[in-house]
Amino acid sequence: MMMNSFKTSKGGEEYISSLTNDEMGAQEECNTIIAPLMNKYDSLVTSVDRMLDEIEPFETSEYCIYRVPERIRKINEEAYNPSVISIGPFHHGDERFRSMDVFKKRYFKKVVRRDGGVHLKNYIEFLKYCEASIRQCYSEIIEMDSDEFVTMMLVDGCFIIELLLRTYYTDFRDANHSILSAISLSNDIRRDLLLLENQIPFFVLEGIFNLAMTTFEPLPLLDLTLYFFEDYNGQKKTPADFISIKHFTDLILILHRPTSQRQVKEFKNTSSAIELNEAGVKFTMGSSNCLLDIKFSDGVLEIPCITLYDNTESLIRNLMALELCHYPSDSYMIDYFFFMDFLINTPKDVDLLIQNGIIENWLGDSKQVTDLFNNINKNCVIIDGNFYFSALSEELNAYCKVPRHKWKATLKHNYFNSPWRTASTFAAIVLLVLTFIQTVCSILGAAKGN
Repeated sequence: MMMNSFKTSKGGEEYISSLTNDEMGAQEECNTIIAPLMNKYDSLVTSVDRMLDEIEPFETSEYCIYRVPERIRKINEEAYNPSVISIGPFHHGDERFRSMDVFKKRYFKKVVRRDGGVHLKNYIEFLKYCEASIRQCYSEIIEMDSDEFVTMMLVDGCFIIELLLRTYYTDFRDANHSILSAISLSNDIRRDLLLLENQIPFFVLEGIFNLAMTTFEPLPLLDLTLYFFEDYNGQKKTPADFISIKHFTDLILILHRPTSQRQVKEFKNTSSAIELNEAGVKFTMGSSNCLLDIKFSDGVLEIPCITLYDNTESLIRNLMALELCHYPSDSYMIDYFFFMDFLINTPKDVDLLIQNGIIENWLGDSKQVTDLFNNINKNCVIIDGNFYFSALSEELNAYCKVPRHKWKATLKHNYFNSPWRTASTFAAIVLLVLTFIQTVCSILGAAKGN
């Protein structure tokens, strides 16, 4: 047959060889009908193929600045939005920040026009050279042309550099600093500089800083940054404790991390503070400055004090959002607030922790604190087998299963919880013993008389 001379795969050869001339004719006729239809869609094929070529590679390894996931953001949008100043592209151009843009430009001018600094051209050359790397730090494509993007980075970066310098060096300050250093505005600026969506890469700040400080030799940029955020550095970490910093949110997250290594264990939860207390667990304020340094030994649960201010929730939520997006296997803050959520179910749990110095509440009543801890982990996840407090939870659960611990706690709570209650309990015991002795003596006397 004519078709037997074609080279085909084994399966195709068997199929073609089995066709008769009539069948082959029918197939050729079918191809004649289909061919025009295929040509009809050539333009669409070309268009889709062009679209595929335009799609950029999914280079997640470079991302470090993220839009907060919608499922997290919708719980409390204000916690993630800047209130007075925008930094970086995500909130750039927002009309709410026009007044602060004036101060940003004044600080920018101070940096680039300061005596001894390099020419403006050098700053722009640096940012143009790094532009592709900077853009890759953001989790979405930034719809800004090159000049607008570089200008934004330069103004925002210089503002931050000047702010850090003026915070540390009094010689750099002027009337503008007096306005920005007002307590309420200063706190708002510091709060906004910690938001995940309000960041520029730290290497951009370092590049601008090195160009601006060619003649003046201040402290290194990291030292100035740690000084600016010293209220968050309870562990007193130094530049030597940092391998790399991606941006300010990342820096604050590192400041809160423990020094101990994570142990891979199955996820375990535990009972509420009241339930643990009724089972014999005693609560005390830990001496460590690291929130995650929670210890349990000999029936005593030692938890470092956490202070809750108005801006605390915003800070916590942004640190947790960074962990969700960038450190899913090292989610220390998420794990901490899951553990605290186990402990806190009602305002009574909060009251117990406040009484023992574990929570310092500046929010209002205990109900607000309860709501904070019960809602802050909504839509967050923990990777199974990677919960930082699994071993601690196991120890607590094992302790609570021992009956004598609960009996001892019940006895203490009901009969020895105050000096007066203790005295009355001892008096009752003495009276009982005396009554028992009197009864025994009466019985023995009666028996002897008989």
